[in-house]
Amino acid sequence: MRVRWKKNKNLKPEVVLAKLESSKTVSDDKRVSFSLWEYDEIMSALINMVEFPRHCDGFDYERIVSAAVSNIARSMALDKVKVIDEINEIIKLENSISEQEFHLLTKVSLAQPYPIEELVLENAKIEIFNDSYPEKFLGRNEVISKYPEISKTPEHYANVIVSLKEKTVRRAATKSLRVLDLVRSLFCLFGNPTGEILGGQWKPINVVRLGSAHTVHKDTGEIASKDFWYEPNFSPAKVFKPNNLDVFTKNCKWAMEKLELIPYGSILKDSLLRYVRALDERDQNTAMIRLWGAIEGLVAPSENNYDLVTRRCAFLFDDYEYHKQILEHLREYRNANVHSGDDLSPDFNTMTLMRFPIKWSQWRSQNEKTLYRRTNHQSYQAA
Repeated sequence: MRVRWKKNKNLKPEVVLAKLESSKTVSDDKRVSFSLWEYDEIMSALINMVEFPRHCDGFDYERIVSAAVSNIARSMALDKVKVIDEINEIIKLENSISEQEFHLLTKVSLAQPYPIEELVLENAKIEIFNDSYPEKFLGRNEVISKYPEISKTPEHYANVIVSLKEKTVRRAATKSLRVLDLVRSLFCLFGNPTGEILGGQWKPINVVRLGSAHTVHKDTGEIASKDFWYEPNFSPAKVFKPNNLDVFTKNCKWAMEKLELIPYGSILKDSLLRYVRALDERDQNTAMIRLWGAIEGLVAPSENNYDLVTRRCAFLFDDYEYHKQILEHLREYRNANVHSGDDLSPDFNTMTLMRFPIKWSQWRSQNEKTLYRRTNHQSYQAA
């Protein structure tokens, strides 16, 4: 699938490119420069106007778009057709790079015995263990120690290695964290509290959270890049242990298998990622806004009718009118928060909103043929 400009009549890349073209200078040795203060603003706008398909996840969009603009500007006037064609050529070249084995090392707040110690998801192998990392990965501690400002991950967190084949370090890190977040989303979906607050407004709700730093290694164990990934909002968590390990594990494995079989699995995965990343937030106001976005993507994908969200979510419950009022209240709260910064009872509202993606996930899994048929069947056991 080719990269293309987003189909939004209000987005006009030709206007932005014309602004860039007006400030262009090409030297005798074909070096391109742009003499305007808004350059970073323009590049940010252009990147947001480009629709990158899923196979481009992990690409350095900023570098690719910047290179495409420079390449075209070097020999001709900037034109939106030429620029998007050049972006596709650069991506084609990057895709021709041979894959190699990478390993992402990190930690998660899980207690022994672990619900799952090893699994393969989206062609990535995830290992969760208590022992030390293999000796060949010793460079991890050396790299992290150079940045004392990064919070230290508690020793009692479980160690994790995500192994996969990818073309670049950046893509390896992006995909590794994606699949690990998918697993965490299910752990949190079945493990997060629904009737109590863990610490109030300024602590994340998720019970299974990532460690503070993630490093990517070559198959030899050597650090693959001088860069590494970290959690800017890291907050230490108690290690999570489900009340009923057998039921919890059964639920998680069932959900993982179902995600690979159902025709709308990609929609559910995207919403699960948004769910878990929303509830990683320390600030419950931010979590509330991001969680509402996850629900919108789940119940009304590709639709801009905001009334559909409250109607479809309320439809899952026997007491339709009551739950519709609760959802309308949450929507009002969300809108007030976005526009004026009001923050009345953000922790309670976030906890209330958490019920709806759980209910929708249960319901959609039982309604693969008839999208809006009522059902009271529970798709998982309470752990």
